[in-house]
Parts: sequence; structure tokens; C-alpha cells
Amino acid sequence: MFSSIDTQILQWLHLNRFEALDGFLQFVSASTTFVSIGLILTVLVFSHWKRLDFMKTIRLTIVLITAALVSYGLKSLIYRERPYDVDTAIEKLSTGGNSSFPSGHSIEAFAIATALSLIFRRKIVSIPVFLWAILVAYSRMALGVHYPTDILAGILIGILIGIGWNWLFERIFNRPYTQT
Repeated sequence: MFSSIDTQILQWLHLNRFEALDGFLQFVSASTTFVSIGLILTVLVFSHWKRLDFMKTIRLTIVLITAALVSYGLKSLIYRERPYDVDTAIEKLSTGGNSSFPSGHSIEAFAIATALSLIFRRKIVSIPVFLWAILVAYSRMALGVHYPTDILAGILIGILIGIGWNWLFERIFNRPYTQT
């Protein structure tokens, strides 16, 4: 039953998309890692230019690497066929690897968005990066390469990666120095 709801939602999203935006959605989907790296490099440049803490760049880089490793690991352990391989109503409009679950693009986008939002804690940062992450997630369904549950799992995992590394870095580096 759950699988049929997942498929019905995907069919509705895919078949009712605004096809004139397919090229834009393909661009968003294909540029996810480039945008993530670009955001990290932007933080690096601003850190140097504004004499900010270089650890922000390190944190974001670790988040991106963790997202890639977790995505690869889970896709290796959990195999789920791509929607376009199962349902003839779903057209393959983007590239996708072997396993559909979870969405690696969603993991990456939400991990970076969460980490940036927690590091900078400003709406001027948080709103655009989360809008970008939502667009990445939507693009993967509209382009027929992921089910909604793949996306939801990717979002949750990405957010947990961003929160987890933020928590760990704050515990390690923001402790008051005490002599023993």
C-alpha cells in the first residue's frame, strides 16, 4: 500500500510538472555538487577576506564528504529500482545511478543547507540555501529518477548530517579551556 501511494504521488508530480522547466530542473539537478562546492569556496573566500574563522570551511567540507560517503554507503546496502525502470508512465529525464534509495542529491543539498544555516544563523543565508535544497529535491522527482520516500529519506539524512557535525564541532571547539 505504502509503495502504491509513493508511486501515485510521484506520477502526479512527474506528469503534472511544467515541462517548460525541464531544462532548468535538469540544470539544478546536475549542478548540485558544483553549487555545494561553490558555497564552500564562497565561505573560504569570505573567511579570508573578512578574517573569519577558517573552521567554517573545514566544517562544510566535512559535511559534504560525509554526505557523499553516507549516500554511497546506503545506496550500496539498499537497492531500490529507479521509478522509470518500474513504471512506464515515468519518463527518465535525468541521470541516476543504480539504486534509487535514498536520494544522494537530497542528502547533499540538505546537509549543506543545514550546516550553513547552523554556522551562520542568518535568514539571508538560511532561506536561499533551503530554497535551493528544496528545488534540488523536487527536481529529482519531477525528472522521474526518485520516489518521494527516496527524497524524504535524503532530506532527513542530510539534515541529521548537518546537525550532527554542527553539534560535534561545537562540543569539540567551543568548550572553555580548562587546565587539568
